[in-house]
Formats: sequence, structure tokens, C-alpha cells
Amino acid sequence: MTNNISLYTLKGTDGKHYELPSYLEGIYDAIKFMKKVIYENESFHTTYTTANGKPKKTISSLGNHLKKLDQYSDISFKNYKLSPLIEFFLEEFRKHSISSYLKSYCHSDNLGVELFNDFIATMRKNAIACKLKKRVSDWESKPKKNMKRIINFEREMFEYCGRVMAVRLDLNYHKAIFTPLEIAKIISETEKQNECDQEYFTAGGDISTQRVVEGRVALDEVQEDRKRLFTNMKGKPSLFKHLIATVWCIECGRSAGYHMHVVFFFDGSQVKKHEHYAQKIGEYWKEVITQGRGYFENCNRNKEKHGDSWAFGEIDHWDTAKRGNLISALQYFCKTSQMVQVVPYAGCHLFGCGFVRRQRNGRGGRPRTKGVDKPDQQHLKL
Repeated sequence: MTNNISLYTLKGTDGKHYELPSYLEGIYDAIKFMKKVIYENESFHTTYTTANGKPKKTISSLGNHLKKLDQYSDISFKNYKLSPLIEFFLEEFRKHSISSYLKSYCHSDNLGVELFNDFIATMRKNAIACKLKKRVSDWESKPKKNMKRIINFEREMFEYCGRVMAVRLDLNYHKAIFTPLEIAKIISETEKQNECDQEYFTAGGDISTQRVVEGRVALDEVQEDRKRLFTNMKGKPSLFKHLIATVWCIECGRSAGYHMHVVFFFDGSQVKKHEHYAQKIGEYWKEVITQGRGYFENCNRNKEKHGDSWAFGEIDHWDTAKRGNLISALQYFCKTSQMVQVVPYAGCHLFGCGFVRRQRNGRGGRPRTKGVDKPDQQHLKL
């Protein structure tokens, strides 16, 4: 599976998590490669000056991608909408003679280098013609906007409350649990489908065509349960009396369908025992909201697993390291959509963050003057 892209994971009836073949291997490296192509000026070689003042030629950071191009061309494009950078690469790769060369050779001989540089030059020329930078900017605008929303949201929350208790839950459905035999069948079907997709790709099929992702849990079901949960919080003071805010996202996994991640933020001066709260909210989701259709994973019980990157539980206004971890954890809700997106229909909302109760005008309180009022900047890179 590719670096945090969890769209191809299924839970089995034996309690294990199975990774389906995603055919997205290399997508992060492919994005890096294409950004170098479009936004930088490197070719296969770069020249530097040695200690004795002589120029020397070496393979550039762009040139190191030559041996990976064939892998990038195998990225699946039918189940999810891919970044315009990837779609553009796939279109250009299959039209260029470097594609047939790499089927037979994997080394960087003179012909390979010439083809590579010509491929780069061709892509740069065609990228200008099709206004690729504008397409990329439009594609990335929504997740970037959401990540900036997270930063502003976090800052405003800690201005309102000096200490918060963060509880994260992954909310799922029992019908999205598969037997080992069912998983084996899905894996086999996925492999066959990818072979068909590659034949379609080689024959010149439309890469922008997106197949509808089918799964056991429909988006409407998750959306209705989310609305019911958020509406019912007002009538459940034993759990939500001191709730400040929420951040949520809905993801779609192949075959399983849709599921949801939610982080609840409570006033840390009023509530403790974050694991207990997470458990109680999860049980409320399972027994009341879904009436037994759903189940949950209490992420607040995984502190040891995350070590120094732990982001939940009690967080103090002045704990810049943990606040940085929190921003990174929340921005994960947006990051996957920079590579692949699932937007079932126009105007569909799969992410949200907001306050349950805001600071009233004239609220008193001792002004905070200790330290620097912002998280560690190293966690804020988008």
C-alpha cells in the first residue's frame, strides 16, 4: 500500500486487515517527478564543480526517475480520479517512444538518456499548451484550502480554550467486514480488472474515464448517520455537554464503500479520561446512531503505537510539540485527496470542521503571555 493511502484495506471476519492490490504503487514518487518536470528545469544530467575546480557531470534528481517510469505507467486510473499531473504523465508516456524502450531496457544507456530528455522536453511543451499548471492549481485548491482551514481552526480553538481533550474515532459498518474467501475473490477480481485496464490504456482508452466505485456501504447511509450523530449531540449532555468542536472526513474504500473519521474536542478543564470518552461515544454510535449496524475503533487507545507523534488526549495551549502533532494528524484528513479523489456528485461534502459553541463577547479570562502562541512551524508545511 502506498504511504497512508488506506483506500484499499479491508477488514476480515477474523479481525485482520487485508491490503488489496491498489496499483497505486509509486504515486507519491510520480507526483514528485512530475512536479520537477513542470516546475523545474533539470534534465537527466546535472553539472557541478569538484574541489579542484573541474566541472563534473552526474545524474540529476530528475534523472534518477528514469528507471521508475515504467512503474509509474502502471498506476491504476479507473477507480479513483487521479491528480492532473498523473493523468498528463500517463497520456504523454504512452504516446512517446520511451515507453517501448523501457519495456526492453531498464538501464540508462545513451539512447535511454536521449529518449528521457526528449520525453521531458515534450511534456514541458505540451504542458504549456494544455495549461496543465492551471489544472493542477484547480485540483489542489480544495485540499489546500481545507488544510489552511485546519490551521486556522486549531488556532482559534486554543484561543477559546486553554486546554482541550481530543478524541478520535474511526466509524465503520459491520457489513463492510469480509470473510477471507470473499477477500481472496476480491483480490483475484482486482488483478483481472487491472489487466483489462492496462490493455485499455495501451489501446488508447480515455484515461480521464472514472469507473464508479462500488461498495457495501453507500455514501447516503454514512451521511445520514453523520447528521443524526451531530444532531443528537444536543440531547446527550452526559457525553457532549463540554464538547467544543469537531473535525470529520468521509473516505471511500474499494469494495467496502464509505466510512468516517471524527475527532471530537472537549473542554479539557471540564473532562478527563479521553479513552473512556472515546469508548462511550463509540458505543453511542454503535448502539443508538446505527442501531447495531456500525462498529468503531477507539484511536485514543493507540498512544504507545504513535510514540512522540501522539496527537490526542489532553493538549495544553502551550504544548507546541503536541499541537503540531495534532495539526499533522488533522491535515491527514485532507492530504490523500491531493493524490486521488472520490467525489460522487457535484457539491458533495466529504470533509468538515466547526465549533459547537464559540466564545461569547466579553468573556473574561487571564491573558496568555507564556511562550509563543503557535505550534512548531515544522509541522505546518503543506
